[in-house]
Formats: sequence, C-alpha cells, structure tokens
Amino acid sequence: MDRKRVLVVGGTGYLGQHLLQGFLEMEGKPYDVAFTHHSSPPQKLLDAVSPCPAFPVDLQTGQGFDTISATFGQVCSRTM
Repeated sequence: MDRKRVLVVGGTGYLGQHLLQGFLEMEGKPYDVAFTHHSSPPQKLLDAVSPCPAFPVDLQTGQGFDTISATFGQVCSRTM
C-alpha cells in the first residue's frame, strides 16, 4: 500500500508550521509531507522540517502547482 501524502498549503504561516510539526512528530511517520510557501521560508524552518520538500506557489495565479503535481503528487495523479 502506498504511503499517504500530505501537502500543507501555507507551510510558513503560523498554522502551517504547527501542522508540519505535528505531522513530522507522528510516531512511525505514516505520511510523506510537503509544504507550499509564497516567499522564501526562513532557514530555521527549513532545518526544522528537513527533509520535507518546500514548493514555491502563488495562490492567486496557481503558478507552482504544476511542479507539485509533477514531483510530489506523482502517485496521486496516477490513481485518479
């Protein structure tokens, strides 16, 4: 069975950071986790959530979602 994937939209925000932390602290790490950001995430955050991939996305234009689909979402795309 494939692992579930979780994309936290707005991972550099207050709620997003706490969601990332919660997912990464789960016992057994049952999920692959990635997050989106609009501006460059602080290095401290990147260090804390490593090796979580971070994707730059503009929510107004949708620019960046294709990259997520092509890399992080490969399994999800094939099952639909």
